[in-house]
Amino acid sequence: MQGNGRWIGLDLSKRTYEMRYFDQKGKVNGSGGLTTTAGRVKLYATLKAEDIVAMEANSLAFVMEREMRVIGCTVVILHASQLSIIYASTKKTDKEDAVKLARLIKLYEKEDLPIVDVPTDTEWNRRKLVRETKSLKEDRTREINRLHALFVQCGITTITKSDLKRDTKRQHVLPQLFGYEADQAKRVCERLTVLEGHIQTLEGMIKKECEEDESIKRAQTIPGVGEKTALAFAAYVGDGKRFSNGDQVANYLGLVPRIDCSGTINKYGHITKQGNRVVRALLYQAAWALVRSKYGGALQAKYFYMTGGGKGKKVSITAIARKMAKLLYLIMKNKGMEYKQLPARVLQAG
Repeated sequence: MQGNGRWIGLDLSKRTYEMRYFDQKGKVNGSGGLTTTAGRVKLYATLKAEDIVAMEANSLAFVMEREMRVIGCTVVILHASQLSIIYASTKKTDKEDAVKLARLIKLYEKEDLPIVDVPTDTEWNRRKLVRETKSLKEDRTREINRLHALFVQCGITTITKSDLKRDTKRQHVLPQLFGYEADQAKRVCERLTVLEGHIQTLEGMIKKECEEDESIKRAQTIPGVGEKTALAFAAYVGDGKRFSNGDQVANYLGLVPRIDCSGTINKYGHITKQGNRVVRALLYQAAWALVRSKYGGALQAKYFYMTGGGKGKKVSITAIARKMAKLLYLIMKNKGMEYKQLPARVLQAG
């Protein structure tokens, strides 16, 4: 990357950092310090607006990128899993990693680097909301599984996990427990009550966020796409302006197959799963909801055409999820666009 300042590599750990840089004469220098607030302020005092700074993607890197904006220097956040030059090295220390990061941005142009786009403040807050909701729901599932196990330990096998998902049902079946399991079940139920209260609060925040954004409301015109899927897509893909087409979005979300081409042989493997797992999982849920809906339209017809032609259900639903990602991208990118289902006669004619 061309610049009039220094090419700086920052290797971050939880408590410390190592900084190495190349100056215009090619000389390598640097220092280290703490990642505390005071330590970061001391680091920023050494930076100049002409500098180019590279860091591997992590939570602290995004925090520091926002703090460096006031300095005016160019900050490049790189995808950690795609930096084989660092992870394949036989000599791996924090100082060496910092030097390699600095060398990468010195030798390569921006389009040749695995750069991670920095989310806007709105996207960042939405991502945190989506992640926390998912985390709390996973905690709730674990507690329900734990409660169900207590019934089995008491020899009660007629109770299913679905009987324990609501508080009213739980209170109805709890008297069947006895001994230590009865006391333990009360504590589990108390934790479930707290978790469900937090989940309800977060779902209210999600609903409000969706109601205030026209593009998210338009995204929900696609059958199967609800508030959580639309918000998660908006949080990680944004308005779609940084992508040239829907294929890039599908690749970004890890919904495209691995390709191995050699000579006349082209092999297509499983999807890459390189993108965000939360968005990908929600797209799969939306795809299943769509194919089971009476308003599935062309996408539903495509699914049944694929399964009827010998394709497996997993392969077919992945294709539908990929199509939905492309549709969501078009709707988010183009103001005023909504999903319109094709008439049945048009589908039959196709």
